Amino acid sequence: MAIKIRVGFLFNHYFPHQVPHAAPYAFELSRLYPDHFDVLIACATGEEFSFAQKIASFYPGSKVKFLRLPAPWYYQIFDPLISTWAFGRKTMVLKRNLDFFKTLDALVAPERHCSRLRTKFGLWDLIMIHTRHGAGDRRGGFDPKIKYFNFVLLPGQKYVDRLKELGLLEEGKYALVGWPKFEVVEKLHPRRPKIFDNENLTVVYNPHFDQRVASWNKWGLKVFEFFAKHPEYNLIFAPHVVLFKRRLRHRARKIPSKYYHLPNIHIDLGSMASVDMTYMLAADIYLGDVSSQVYEFIWKPRPCIYLNAHRVKWQGNPYYFHWTFGQVVEDFEQDFEKALAQALELQPFFEPRQKEAFRYTFYQEPGSTAAQRGAKAIANFLLSHPRLEDKIRRLQSLKSSPK
Repeated sequence: MAIKIRVGFLFNHYFPHQVPHAAPYAFELSRLYPDHFDVLIACATGEEFSFAQKIASFYPGSKVKFLRLPAPWYYQIFDPLISTWAFGRKTMVLKRNLDFFKTLDALVAPERHCSRLRTKFGLWDLIMIHTRHGAGDRRGGFDPKIKYFNFVLLPGQKYVDRLKELGLLEEGKYALVGWPKFEVVEKLHPRRPKIFDNENLTVVYNPHFDQRVASWNKWGLKVFEFFAKHPEYNLIFAPHVVLFKRRLRHRARKIPSKYYHLPNIHIDLGSMASVDMTYMLAADIYLGDVSSQVYEFIWKPRPCIYLNAHRVKWQGNPYYFHWTFGQVVEDFEQDFEKALAQALELQPFFEPRQKEAFRYTFYQEPGSTAAQRGAKAIANFLLSHPRLEDKIRRLQSLKSSPK
């Protein structure tokens, strides 16, 4: 087929953390269907652009085109201040590049903000596909805005069940494909990363940005002080990248300078290592609250500890399902040291739960990768879409007409 369907993959954030959740689909779509699709990756930042190009090297033979989507020049002046409260540049990028989006037949995106292309800017003819970029249980991960997408790629059965329970998923409008980020990470980290020059147990503390449910503002400095006084443990502080970037909105407590100079504490507020699972792979124990990154951590099952800083009644709550495969600290002063000391001893009890939760969350299929399955699902959906069938028939008719 000489006529190609034009598919854009959008990465429009302040950090590149969403890129490995969708870029692999673009490269496999280009490789598997070179005669059917013209595939473009459009990035709002240089970091996203560079990361996407790096991932492209893992998929030789793909013909994906890359481009940058600029924000209005005047907004770039004010954005450093505004972004500490709200990520307004994301909407400005959409508005500034409407002419580009109008050239596409379909748009694939790992976040839901781009639904404004329809609700705010009126591009209802643009076919939109959502890939997700988090695999957690938090309430915010089941956003009603998913209804604005024509098709959804889901990582596992958990999301089928929960989205259907909420009335947000229709038959024929989704596919179970898995988690392409894992295949990217395997290429990025053929060996386990090492952060400290010792063999002590390493804990990664990964608080979420939403302080209504997260632990940072209430207990975060208690965590730092504990590790400052216990150099027999290493601490990696790697919060969700949004926590300190949008620090005014989330009222993120400042980290005292004394903790930056301790040999057993490593602080990273948002480098590429916070994005590419460096810390999730390097740590022996996970410490957190509601971040979806715990599911990436248990890709290789290890002990997990959760901080219930808000005294949530979490038992039986599906939004805290991940708290069932690790210890939950209800009182930091009373419980944390003990939980840490017995984490390895208790892991045989929790590991079967972790493995079961991982299988429920991430679909796997022998003989194919998540990126391949996702690309095939996108292709099958678009090649059977009535809107595109009409376009192809018209173009083919025009091409076959005598000049």
